Amino acid sequence: MNEYIEVQFRKGGKRFDIRRQLPDGSIELAEPDPTARRVAIGFSANDDLTTYRMRRVRELRGWGPNEFRLKVSVEGGTLVLRGDDPDALPEGRYRLRINLEEAKTRPRKAVAEIDEHGFAEFPMDIETDDRDVAVDLTACDADVQRVLDASTIGGMGALPWLQSPDIRPGRKACLLNLVASLRVRPSVTSALLRHVRMFYVASRDRAYAAADAALLTDLEGLAAHPKKPFYREGRPTAEIHKLLVTSIPPVEQPLFSAQRLVSFRGEGSPSLQIVVAEPPPGHTTAYAEFDLDLGNALQDVVGFVVHMGELLDGKPTNHLELHRKLAAKKAKS
Repeated sequence: MNEYIEVQFRKGGKRFDIRRQLPDGSIELAEPDPTARRVAIGFSANDDLTTYRMRRVRELRGWGPNEFRLKVSVEGGTLVLRGDDPDALPEGRYRLRINLEEAKTRPRKAVAEIDEHGFAEFPMDIETDDRDVAVDLTACDADVQRVLDASTIGGMGALPWLQSPDIRPGRKACLLNLVASLRVRPSVTSALLRHVRMFYVASRDRAYAAADAALLTDLEGLAAHPKKPFYREGRPTAEIHKLLVTSIPPVEQPLFSAQRLVSFRGEGSPSLQIVVAEPPPGHTTAYAEFDLDLGNALQDVVGFVVHMGELLDGKPTNHLELHRKLAAKKAKS
């Protein structure tokens, strides 16, 4: 009864605590400018006796043949796995695999062994990407400079924000990659960046901006063009896109609706996705979410995924790596 597994993260030979668990199930590590990291957990029996016990739990609770429910929480800086109820995680030997977003994980032992009424400690080494971003804007493009000068992120001007050592490098890279992509799409001479007024949110995989309402008109035209530089995807269904509307300044937020979002996706790879909150008729300001997607559907999966056997392979776009791919592409004139 009340058996559990305690997953302890370690980095560089030292304990690396989890700062907190967010409402959607993702976690933040105890690090500067923490980011929400999603977790995938592979969980299965390591011997025949444990397999039998897990099968009995499924039968008694009416679960499916590949279903095993766990409760995941953060306690004392560690990740704790418990049964769906006090009797649902039987004693036994279990194999665990942990996939932590934007980090590499390696267990220090192969099996977690739980005694009756006991618990198992499962230490796991993690490796995070600690590279920084050096920003040199001395020869900056005029339109890029205009947007950065006007942008304020987290109460800080975009230029000092990009130079700050306290801001996560992946967030800086995300903003710079998106600005660079918008500067050359669909072409250098008719770049979408001309419609962007200022960015006000930049996360590790997407950014929000205020823009001219003409951005939506331009995207509709590009989607209707025979060469299809952008495709009109219609109304986005992923909950994450609705956050665009909640991010709009309160004075204007009532003018926009989460039911009036429209998504466009640029051709090629990486693919620029733009979700626009449709402005009301006659309104000159639109709000947009920008996201460079490598074709990975996991970026719209939130929270913990606990399942048997295989792990999800998807990861959100790594913008520190993506800059090399963008730099290799030739812009159209």
